[in-house]
Amino acid sequence: MGDDLRAWLAKVEGMEELKKVDGADWNLEISCLNTLNWKRKGPALLFDKIKGYPAGFRVLTSAFVTANRVALTLGLPAGFR
Repeated sequence: MGDDLRAWLAKVEGMEELKKVDGADWNLEISCLNTLNWKRKGPALLFDKIKGYPAGFRVLTSAFVTANRVALTLGLPAGFR
Protein backbone atom coordinates (compact mmCIF):
# COMPACT_ATOMS: atom_id res chain seq x y z
CA MET A 1 0.00 0.00 0.00
CA GLY A 2 2.92 2.36 0.57
CA ASP A 3 1.14 4.58 3.13
CA ASP A 4 1.93 4.64 6.81
CA LEU A 5 -0.30 3.44 9.62
CA ARG A 6 -1.80 6.89 10.21
CA ALA A 7 -2.95 7.05 6.58
CA TRP A 8 -4.37 3.52 6.84
CA LEU A 9 -6.26 4.49 10.02
CA ALA A 10 -7.67 7.57 8.31
CA LYS A 11 -8.90 5.49 5.37
CA VAL A 12 -10.47 2.87 7.64
CA GLU A 13 -12.13 5.63 9.66
CA GLY A 14 -13.49 7.05 6.38
CA MET A 15 -14.94 3.61 5.63
CA GLU A 16 -16.61 3.77 9.07
CA GLU A 17 -14.73 0.63 10.12
CA LEU A 18 -12.72 2.11 13.01
CA LYS A 19 -13.84 2.51 16.61
CA LYS A 20 -11.72 4.49 19.08
CA VAL A 21 -11.81 3.32 22.70
CA ASP A 22 -10.38 5.52 25.46
CA GLY A 23 -9.45 4.49 29.00
CA ALA A 24 -9.56 0.70 28.68
CA ASP A 25 -7.70 -1.45 31.19
CA TRP A 26 -4.83 -3.36 29.57
CA ASN A 27 -5.24 -6.32 31.90
CA LEU A 28 -8.98 -6.79 31.96
CA GLU A 29 -10.68 -5.08 29.04
CA ILE A 30 -8.62 -4.92 25.85
CA SER A 31 -8.44 -8.66 25.20
CA CYS A 32 -12.09 -9.20 26.15
CA LEU A 33 -13.33 -6.39 23.90
CA ASN A 34 -11.12 -7.60 21.08
CA THR A 35 -12.41 -11.17 21.32
CA LEU A 36 -16.06 -10.10 21.36
CA ASN A 37 -15.43 -7.71 18.46
CA TRP A 38 -13.58 -10.38 16.45
CA LYS A 39 -16.45 -12.85 16.83
CA ARG A 40 -18.83 -10.23 15.42
CA LYS A 41 -16.42 -9.23 12.62
CA GLY A 42 -16.64 -5.71 13.96
CA PRO A 43 -14.59 -2.61 13.28
CA ALA A 44 -10.88 -2.19 13.89
CA LEU A 45 -10.40 -1.06 17.48
CA LEU A 46 -7.91 1.65 18.41
CA PHE A 47 -7.36 1.75 22.17
CA ASP A 48 -5.97 5.03 23.53
CA LYS A 49 -5.35 6.43 27.01
CA ILE A 50 -4.78 2.91 28.32
CA LYS A 51 -4.88 2.70 32.12
CA GLY A 52 -1.40 2.57 33.61
CA TYR A 53 0.42 3.71 30.44
CA PRO A 54 1.70 7.14 29.41
CA ALA A 55 -0.26 9.22 26.90
CA GLY A 56 0.49 8.23 23.32
CA PHE A 57 0.75 4.48 23.91
CA ARG A 58 -1.98 2.95 21.74
CA VAL A 59 -3.06 -0.55 20.72
CA LEU A 60 -4.73 -1.48 17.42
CA THR A 61 -6.71 -4.72 17.25
CA SER A 62 -9.00 -6.42 14.72
CA ALA A 63 -7.23 -4.65 11.87
CA PHE A 64 -7.70 -7.49 9.38
CA VAL A 65 -11.02 -9.04 10.44
CA THR A 66 -12.97 -8.00 7.33
CA ALA A 67 -12.25 -8.55 3.66
CA ASN A 68 -12.58 -4.81 2.99
CA ARG A 69 -9.78 -3.94 5.42
CA VAL A 70 -7.53 -6.67 4.06
CA ALA A 71 -8.20 -5.44 0.51
CA LEU A 72 -7.39 -1.85 1.54
CA THR A 73 -4.13 -2.98 3.11
CA LEU A 74 -3.11 -4.94 0.01
CA GLY A 75 -4.15 -2.18 -2.38
CA LEU A 76 -7.03 -4.18 -3.84
CA PRO A 77 -10.50 -2.82 -4.65
CA ALA A 78 -13.15 -2.95 -1.91
CA GLY A 79 -15.22 -6.11 -2.01
CA PHE A 80 -12.37 -8.15 -3.55
CA ARG A 81 -12.68 -11.85 -2.82
